[in-house]
Amino acid sequence: MDALTVRARIAASVCTGLPESDGRPDPAGSGGPEAALDRVFVLDALAALPVAQREVLCLAFYGGLTHVRISEWTGIPLGTVKSHLRRGLLSLRRSLGGVRARQDL
Repeated sequence: MDALTVRARIAASVCTGLPESDGRPDPAGSGGPEAALDRVFVLDALAALPVAQREVLCLAFYGGLTHVRISEWTGIPLGTVKSHLRRGLLSLRRSLGGVRARQDL
């Protein structure tokens, strides 16, 4: 099994259960309650995205795949992959920007 297949499977498994947690500890470290809360907000924001955008974002960020690899793996044209990434990131920015403002209060 090549690295691309492994990363794609990992990304698919990470993204299938949104917004629920898989119960595993955070690989980057615990980070305390604020980090746990941030993860919950990110998962909720990801779950609110259209499926195509969420899939592309998960493959890129959780799976570590390049735009070209995402295009090859999913069969989505490269330009559409880039559009999904951009729109998804902008939606997350809007969603999570409101969360950060509420936390600062």
